[in-house]
This record gives sequence, C-alpha cells and structure tokens, in this order.
Amino acid sequence: MTDERAEVEARVRRTFDTVASGYDHPGASWFDATAEVIVREAALGPRQAALDLATGTGKVALALAASEAGSSVVGVDLSEGMLAEAKKKAKVLGISNATFELGSFDTLDYGPRFDVVSCSFGVFFVSHMAEVLARFGAQAKPGGRLIISTFGLGSFAPFNELFLSLYRSYGFQTPPPPWLRIATAEGLRNLFEEAKLPAPTVEEHDFGFEVPSAEAWWEIVYNAGYRGLLSQLRPEDAERFRKQHMADVADLIENQGQRRLDLRVLVATATMASD
Repeated sequence: MTDERAEVEARVRRTFDTVASGYDHPGASWFDATAEVIVREAALGPRQAALDLATGTGKVALALAASEAGSSVVGVDLSEGMLAEAKKKAKVLGISNATFELGSFDTLDYGPRFDVVSCSFGVFFVSHMAEVLARFGAQAKPGGRLIISTFGLGSFAPFNELFLSLYRSYGFQTPPPPWLRIATAEGLRNLFEEAKLPAPTVEEHDFGFEVPSAEAWWEIVYNAGYRGLLSQLRPEDAERFRKQHMADVADLIENQGQRRLDLRVLVATATMASD
C-alpha cells in the first residue's frame, strides 16, 4: 500500500472510530432503507455465503443474515469502533450466522467463495475505485452477485451547501465529494466497465425526508463523515462554527420553509460471469 493510500485509510479509520457509537441514530434513515434494497437484490438462499464490505455497524450484514438463517455472512471493516457496534447488535438481535472481521479493501483475499458481495456507501472512500471494485468482484463465485450502493446527484441538498459554505469561510478547501464520480447510473456503469466487471443494473431510490429542526440536522452531521471535517477546526472555533451553522439551518427550515433533505441512493447489481 502506498503512503498516500495508507494516509487516507488512517483518516477514514479515525473518523469512523470517532462516530461509531452514534452512527445508528434514527436521523440517518437511508442506511436502513438501502439495506432493505440490498437484501432484496441479494436474494440470499440457504447455505449461501455473503461478504459485506465497509460493513460499518453491520446494517447490511445483519439484514442479510436475518433474511436467511441458513446463510453465513462475513462483515469486514477497517474501523474497530464500528465493528464493536456491529458485534453488540448481533448479540442483542440473537443473530449467530454473521461474523465480523477487521480488514482493508487493499488486502482482500478471500478468493471467489461468496454468493453475494456487497458494499454499501463504501467504495468511494478510496481514489482507486476501479481497482478496489475489481477486488470486490474477485471475492464472488462465478454466477454470484456484486451489489454496491452510493449517493445520487443532489444528495444532502440544501443543508450540505450551508455547511460547506461556512466551512470554506474558516479557510478550508471543500473539493467535490468523491462519490460524485459515481453519482449517476452512467458513472456506475463506467466504473464497472473500468474494473472489467459485467455491466450492472442500476436502480435509483428517493429516500429524502423532512428535517424537523436544526438540531436534527446537526445530529446527522455530527454522527457521520462530516465529523472528519469538523475535527479540522481549531477547538476555539468548533463551538462558534456549530452555532453559526445551526442558525443558518434554522433560518432555512423555519423562515424559508425548506425542510426536505434530498437523499438519492443508487444501487448497482452485477452478476459475475459463470465458468
């Protein structure tokens, strides 16, 4: 692994270790909705095996395991904090056919032994997406299914632009999020083609919802990837930023009547070539 890739991986690990305990807050309803779509696409059968990558707190892995008690599911993530949450949930839910392992996209080497390989909102955390996606596909059996999800164009509007505009005023750069590269069906199909994988079917889902208050939006911000940006603020600026942003969001919701968070999700499913 190059130094640059190792640095990115370490930054992602730190962010998600930090947010792990609050990651399953109810405001992030799109994670559960997407997990339901992936379970449907997977159609996991008895004695079949699934691998869920960037499993996080295990939403997809546990949903897959619960959908078929006779299956086996392995969830992999590079954040020990997220995996700890996943294991606790499995115990509480009484799910025994899911296990969780620490691992990196760049060191996946299970071999082609899974009927389903999934990755929900994870592949865009690396710049070498095609290389990583090809490695995902290499873990699937011939005829197995590879399923990934990502955000669609417009997601997190209009609240995210308020956040990013204020963040820029503190002297930070805000390059386009990497998921924009695959935020359309065409972008996803191009990625699969670049990875030399079969063309996927792509479904778009509208999981947008009304945000009731600035506090509800802040809960989403503080318990997700935005926390990595917040961690760059100086301690003396952090609370001032929060108050300014909350006031901006409150104005948008209460005075301008813009409550709806745009949340579009793309789910791509490809069937691996049979021998």
